[in-house]
Amino acid sequence: MLKKFITLFIVPVMVAGMTANGQTADGIKFTEYDLPNGLHVILHKDDHTPNAVVSLMYHVGAKNEDTARTGFAHLFEHLLFEGSKYIDRGDYMKIVQANGGSLNANTTQDRTYYYELMPSNQLELALWMESERMLHAKIDTIGVNTQKGVVIEEKKQSYDNRPYGSWMYELGRRAYTVHPYRWQTIGSEEHIRNSTFDDVYNFYKTFYVPNNAALVVVGDIDEEQTKKWIAKYFGDIPRGSLPIYRPTVTEPEQKAEIRDTIYDNIQLPAIFMGYHGPAMTEDAYAVDILASILSSGASSRFKTNITDKGLSLQTMMFPHIQEHPGLIYVIGVGNMGKDIVSVDSALNAEIDRIRTEPVSEEEFQMAMAAKEFAVAAGKTNLENIASGLAENYTYLRDAGRINRVLSHYQKVTREDVLRVAKKYLAPSNRVTLCYLPKSAQTKEQE
Repeated sequence: MLKKFITLFIVPVMVAGMTANGQTADGIKFTEYDLPNGLHVILHKDDHTPNAVVSLMYHVGAKNEDTARTGFAHLFEHLLFEGSKYIDRGDYMKIVQANGGSLNANTTQDRTYYYELMPSNQLELALWMESERMLHAKIDTIGVNTQKGVVIEEKKQSYDNRPYGSWMYELGRRAYTVHPYRWQTIGSEEHIRNSTFDDVYNFYKTFYVPNNAALVVVGDIDEEQTKKWIAKYFGDIPRGSLPIYRPTVTEPEQKAEIRDTIYDNIQLPAIFMGYHGPAMTEDAYAVDILASILSSGASSRFKTNITDKGLSLQTMMFPHIQEHPGLIYVIGVGNMGKDIVSVDSALNAEIDRIRTEPVSEEEFQMAMAAKEFAVAAGKTNLENIASGLAENYTYLRDAGRINRVLSHYQKVTREDVLRVAKKYLAPSNRVTLCYLPKSAQTKEQE
């Protein structure tokens, strides 16, 4: 399941006075600058633990792919762990772990993100290793063929053969007609299998370049020494020379609801809805509050009026806020023996009510309090700070937005909640999929 919100909306913000995370009343302090090759650098000193996070965010995701070569950004999430010119195949992870660190990576439709959490006395090692895969990644036929197989197997296990595993793919391809959000990051098995070595290598040379990346270093660092190491390891990496594709297409307004039925290897029927939602605008904060009122916590409307009454096993709503307008997801999994039409009707009844009646002051304040707590909790680890700085810069060229998250939520009013509910949760603005067991299809055909 996706995170409920991208890091932009949950990253840490300031609290009064000095905090344990190196913040002041003015928020997270950071230094940012550009190297001559275009690499954007952000540094934040935080000495509450003897650790440091080195992260690189490349501004490439599934939406930057060729329509006939989908899945490449996710393929590279795997490929860049193969090794480099000076790091033997399979040793990248071993080196980090042997030096007391941990690492990971993830890909979305908008960006690819790599990070290492290391003891601060191994900061230079981490910087060198990230520079290695930017300049000298081991992109060869052995690694490409190996990781193609890994990705294809992941697709089978996590999407094709998992109950309800296709729901995002099925919603996306119906909700979008021209925008590249219509495919998912896992891509097409056929595209991955049939891609040539040159296809893959050209993708690397196009997108994994310093002028398409943000390097963020946070933690127990000496800023001046860190700058010297960054200049040493990244400064002479050549600027990318190939054109970087940035889709500018706008998805046409959907005029009528799209409904369909999917027969799957499942026991319980389910409803999946996708409403066209906002991008990273002020509306996103109001939509987030709206989703909390409907589905977050024991007293949410979906929980008390649908799940607790035995109609559903699980209900939820979460906005997938992206660089371009994404979808607001609504999910209802029916209880055994319950008619899925009843779940669909109950979900629609709650959505219709919040579109026509202002939420109560009590509900609104509870949702706001929960959001304030979540924002404050986001400041508790270095990884959140690093990813927040990286995403705010990558998407908005405004790393300082990390310090204004709470203020954006505090601008939301009850009237805003009603307004965005009317605007985005209209039936004509959604795709609705009814997932049924394959046995139901057999009965219909008899």
